[in-house]
Amino acid sequence: MDQTFFNFAMNYRDPHKTDGITRFANQLDKDIGFPRDHSNYHDLADYLEISGEYLNLIEYFDELYEVYQERKEQSEKIISRKEEI
Repeated sequence: MDQTFFNFAMNYRDPHKTDGITRFANQLDKDIGFPRDHSNYHDLADYLEISGEYLNLIEYFDELYEVYQERKEQSEKIISRKEEI
């Protein structure tokens, strides 16, 4: 999976839902300064902490980033299996 974290998070946008992950994704979508081409946890976490707009959403970043990493690892395993065949 070569998808950036930002692109992955955009799958969780929804103007009608109010759960934390959705609110986080909606906020990312509005943030033109977010490093959209980065996926390194520390780079993204630093940006979120410095920006100040995510203080009440940072826990959802952690949660969503964990899902992102899990999906990325699953994708890499599938690709690896296909290459073995």
